[in-house]
Amino acid sequence: MNQSIIKGTLAFALATMISRITGLLRDAFFAGYFGTSSQYDAYLVAILIPFFLRKIFAEGALSMVFVPLFAEKKKKSLVEAFKFASTILILVVSITGAISLIGIFFSEPISVTFAGGFEPEVIELTAKLMKITFPFVLLVSTWSVFYGILNSLNFYFIAALSPAFINISTITGIVLSRYLNPPILGPTIGFIIGGVAQLTVLIIASSKRGFRFTLTFDKESAREFSLMFLIAMISPAITQLNSLVDTRVATELGSGAVSSLQYAMRLYQLPLGMFAVAVATVSLAELSKFAGDKEREDFKKILWEAFGTLMFLVIPATIGLMILSKEIVALLFQRGKFTFEDTLNTSRILRAYAVGMPFYGIFGIFSRAHYARKNPRFPSIVAMIMAGTNILLDIILGLTIGPVGIAWATTIAGILGAMIVSFGIFKKIGYESGYIRETLKIAICTSGMVLVLVLLKALLPFSTLSSLIEIVAGTAIFMLLAKLLKVKELEGFMRFLIGRKTRG
Repeated sequence: MNQSIIKGTLAFALATMISRITGLLRDAFFAGYFGTSSQYDAYLVAILIPFFLRKIFAEGALSMVFVPLFAEKKKKSLVEAFKFASTILILVVSITGAISLIGIFFSEPISVTFAGGFEPEVIELTAKLMKITFPFVLLVSTWSVFYGILNSLNFYFIAALSPAFINISTITGIVLSRYLNPPILGPTIGFIIGGVAQLTVLIIASSKRGFRFTLTFDKESAREFSLMFLIAMISPAITQLNSLVDTRVATELGSGAVSSLQYAMRLYQLPLGMFAVAVATVSLAELSKFAGDKEREDFKKILWEAFGTLMFLVIPATIGLMILSKEIVALLFQRGKFTFEDTLNTSRILRAYAVGMPFYGIFGIFSRAHYARKNPRFPSIVAMIMAGTNILLDIILGLTIGPVGIAWATTIAGILGAMIVSFGIFKKIGYESGYIRETLKIAICTSGMVLVLVLLKALLPFSTLSSLIEIVAGTAIFMLLAKLLKVKELEGFMRFLIGRKTRG
């Protein structure tokens, strides 16, 4: 097992877990203070565009293009790499600063476009909130460059942890919301203050790692980056277009539909971010080091080790989330204005989303293999197919079976995308039969976990304590079976952890 992948994945996963836990706390506060109200619906649409651009820049095209190019410059010298980063900073700040201003001035028509199904007063509130949230586009885009710098230098923890500052600031705004009119202004203001804090943390961290901004603009670097970025942005942009369409269709399904989808999505994204995004982010940095034709075997080895790590983490998380969906939703959200009926609705949506998690993880890793080799066209084409599928199914399923249909549309699109991109990898890179066998072992371990969870659910009453017991017992059984079957990924993680303990 590649220790760089293990080390990076654990650091990224730990930081993401902390960040996502603060995110769940934030959502728990939202559930208690705002429930599935129209005010919360307005807030979610108001942050939709900034988060859409965050996914493109921070977790999408910018990092997938920036990291391989930075690695290439770094092979020459670190000074050249930092000059390249300075050029991209100037470029990104100029463009996204203009976008932020446009969003502020045109918040009313943007709100009508994306919240057209709301009542007129809710659309008006959405526009008001957008004027506050749109500067986040500039903040998060600048943050994403520093995010790429730190990842390229193999410092994953602080980059993945930094979103926690937004969550903490938003929670503070929720608590103080009673002093504002309307109350939803509290978390909205907290959101933008958190964006400033998030950026500041990464600027300081990059400076400590040796980065120095220079007021130089290399036109050739900017041109090379821009050409690759324009192609690469198609994939994450289309992927995020799915979220925009999801929300737009949900606004036609009555009050609370957008909120229910959002609560389910937050829970689904916790293991997705901790495991799938973690492995994909680390694998991009590692694969970029061996992207040359002469390093094909090293590239293939790292790719399939990343796949094995993904399967080990994501398969049990997916099944556990499906089986314990109602218990997890109730444990985290069922209080205050969030009712038992809200729990049932959200858990149904969560189960539909969870089915797609392994497939989005596979798409994330295999598409990054193409980006590492500076070939963004193929994953971009696949993303277009996924988007068309998702949009069509959103309309068909969302308007017939409700919010759960929107979740199924997302999942089916992910399954299709994973199948296509996997075929591309098998054809160009080849596959390692050993990791297919390891995946079967993981499936056996997961089956044992399922039997324990089903038994405990039948024996224990529905309660917070029972939910915690089921989660701990299921995890323990999976790990025990993985140890007995000598699953390679578990052994790799254990060697790394024991090695760190010994060195400590």
